[in-house]
Amino acid sequence: MEIEILTYFENIWKDFAKFLPKLIIAFFIILFFLFIASKTARLVRKRLQLRTSDDLLAEFIGKITKLFLFIFGFIIVMEVLGFASLAGGLITGAGVSAVILGFAFKNIGENFLSGLLLAFNRPFKVGDVIHTEGYTGTITSMDFRTTNIKTMDGQYVFIPNSMIINNPLSNYTFESKRRFDFTIQFDYTNDIDKAKIVIYNSLQKINEVITDPKPLVIVDQLTTSTSVKIYYWLDTHVVERNLMEIKSEVIEVSRKDLNDAGIFITDVTQIKIMNENIPFEINSKLN
Repeated sequence: MEIEILTYFENIWKDFAKFLPKLIIAFFIILFFLFIASKTARLVRKRLQLRTSDDLLAEFIGKITKLFLFIFGFIIVMEVLGFASLAGGLITGAGVSAVILGFAFKNIGENFLSGLLLAFNRPFKVGDVIHTEGYTGTITSMDFRTTNIKTMDGQYVFIPNSMIINNPLSNYTFESKRRFDFTIQFDYTNDIDKAKIVIYNSLQKINEVITDPKPLVIVDQLTTSTSVKIYYWLDTHVVERNLMEIKSEVIEVSRKDLNDAGIFITDVTQIKIMNENIPFEINSKLN
């Protein structure tokens, strides 16, 4: 019995001794491909950044390059270890596996394909301010599964790529000119034309308020009081101050000038960007 056990372990040792050189070679091959994959991905990323100036696309293609080189190295390692039939089976059985794995990893595959579409269609790039799925923030990166943004309150949100593909997306960086509005109410006995002139002159005192398109001061409604709506535009690529500061100055200057002209305000509604849910913190520093 003892002799049989010794013979059994001796055979195992001999088999291991024969297999060990292949294992060592496979180990160095996988290290080599890991090194080559990292270096090649970095080179591809740098070359694309020089050609396209699109960090997001360059980063994504670099990751794909690294993944495919690693898979190629894995197949070679399988060949070296004597598992060629297994490697071939993995390839030839890809059709059947794709169906099975397609159901098991449907969301992963969907997000990966969505990531490819986003990378090549490029509705945004790193540094752009976007709004989608109730989140507004600056694009920081994108990988195979998610697009990563930093919100205005400093949180990092990882949004699945498929959600971005399948839902509306607003890119606030594409067009830098933004329209803002606020409403002022005062007693209907006041001179409306005079009030409109005073407000328009007040807007011209704010350096950041642009003249093309020019500001608008219009009567919104007449009830127990006169409601005047003021529209003005800012170029968010140019402004250096926080938009909240500009908002405050616009309202304060308008209020002061109206009071000086003998027109007293009864109510001022909150300022906002028309038809867009974009926070005031967005300014040129985010682009």
